[in-house]
Amino acid sequence: MNKILVSRDNIITDSSNILINDREIIIKKSGIYSLEYNDIDDIRIDIKIDDMVDAVLYESCFLGDINVNNRYVVGNGSLRINKFYNNDSVNEKIDIDLLSEGSRIDYRFSNICKNREDYVININHKNKGTISNINNKSITLDKSKLNFVINSIVEKEYEKSVLDQNTRVVVFGESDAKISPNMFIDCDDVEARHGSVIGTFKDEMVFYLMSRGIEYNDCIKLLVKGYLFSNIDVDNKLRERILNVIDMYWR
Repeated sequence: MNKILVSRDNIITDSSNILINDREIIIKKSGIYSLEYNDIDDIRIDIKIDDMVDAVLYESCFLGDINVNNRYVVGNGSLRINKFYNNDSVNEKIDIDLLSEGSRIDYRFSNICKNREDYVININHKNKGTISNINNKSITLDKSKLNFVINSIVEKEYEKSVLDQNTRVVVFGESDAKISPNMFIDCDDVEARHGSVIGTFKDEMVFYLMSRGIEYNDCIKLLVKGYLFSNIDVDNKLRERILNVIDMYWR
């Protein structure tokens, strides 16, 4: 695994496939990478994918507050992100730039929101035939607040592009969740889809599991696991950490 650790003061990697230039991370070869944040506040990072590179990035943060501005730059290649957060608070702005014809981003994010979290995701289609698939699955705990703003942008000369947004939030207790799915398209020849859902687990799903002899709390835990993991593909180490978080909230 090609590992990257981002802290307040520096960026550390153990891989020769990654070039670090101040706050710029350049992925030079196709492969699987992991990026973990540790103690970050008011930081900007540029993550660039070299031409002809297809990269998978496992991204995570489990500590404290996040205040970060990320920019993902994809040229003649692709980036697939599998990302999980569980933090005290989050204020995150993401810019995704798809620069070359056929460049692609698959962004999959799952999180458990326990306090206040705000996300702005800007997807900039800057060439013909670019592809963006944005999938968010969140759980909001009691008394928490969550806000998603997703902006997909296509200028008139960038035809044949494909835009897909899908954001779902499962709420627990008296939580407040908002989703703003925006598509700014100045071109007729594109494929554009978006879906946004805020709700709870259906009673019949819980009833079905309980009818099989499973206790109520265990039913909820099973549904939470299935919901979050259905959105992200993670390695065994990250999966174990996420399971520990779930066990902490649903004992």
